Amino acid sequence: MRAPLARKRIRHWRHSARRRGRTLVALLGMTGTLPLADAAYASGIPFATDRPQTWQFSSDFEGTYDSFGENIWWNHDSRAFDSHGNQINGPDTNTFVGLSTFIHYWKLPSLPHVGFNASITLPAIRTQGSQFAASGIGDPLIGGLVWYNPAPATTLGFQAYVQVPIGQNSVSTNTWSFWPSVFYDDWYGHVNVDLLVGGILRGRTLQSGHDDLSSGDTFHLNLRIGYSISPPDNPFAIPFFALDHQTSGGTFNQTLGIPVGNSANRETTVGAGVLFQFKPNSLPFVHQKMYDQLSIQYQHSVSGRNTTMTNAVLVQAWHYW
Repeated sequence: MRAPLARKRIRHWRHSARRRGRTLVALLGMTGTLPLADAAYASGIPFATDRPQTWQFSSDFEGTYDSFGENIWWNHDSRAFDSHGNQINGPDTNTFVGLSTFIHYWKLPSLPHVGFNASITLPAIRTQGSQFAASGIGDPLIGGLVWYNPAPATTLGFQAYVQVPIGQNSVSTNTWSFWPSVFYDDWYGHVNVDLLVGGILRGRTLQSGHDDLSSGDTFHLNLRIGYSISPPDNPFAIPFFALDHQTSGGTFNQTLGIPVGNSANRETTVGAGVLFQFKPNSLPFVHQKMYDQLSIQYQHSVSGRNTTMTNAVLVQAWHYW
């Protein structure tokens, strides 16, 4: 029979693991924060699967084209940061996230250096451990972006998405949220700089049988610096460095009229990986309109508060037609 303290700790990490399952899609850019425990151990940096040239777009095309991307993320949740930034034992679960994204691209003849796209992303999530497991289809993200090319190798743009809380109950945020951000990508010789700065603005969390909650908003920054081994106009392998940061405000319990303790959180991670680019029509069995891409990276937390530590492998693949 477990001692009361052990039972309390297990209940806490069950809440934390369930909450992480709902928030981990934010690591890939898809979800928010839902506090379910008195000590809120949220985690997740939006757009953490970014790689070099994530935000590089060209307006040099005719007609329209499409792309499909798959993001896969695995994290071992063995460690966490407490409210003072100290490392403590985590829920010891494994979390798997998959994001499937379809994008349609177009441009207007009257705007020769401007392009647009619209997209929908559907997340699938599973968190499992010795004392807890949850899985399901999460909340979809719908929106698009506009970009401008002041020079052929330079991209500036703005994007906005809405997260719709219609996912399965075990992994849904039960919260409407708005995701605006600005991005920049440019080449400096063989070096590619890719930067995204944005936020998540959350509505009230309404769930039957639970208190009404106002979750804090999130600020995030995602930087990738890559070096193309071959000439940038004929790329193949681009090793890269990754730096990500997120800060989220605290949650307020509207039903009780009190703030949720230790619900504000932040995290900074660093990582490294490699991006592979495949020339059009260089792959068997598929028609490529542009370079297809495959990236693999590893990320680890360097600091944080009230969050499970990132210790993750991330894979991203894109096909264009």
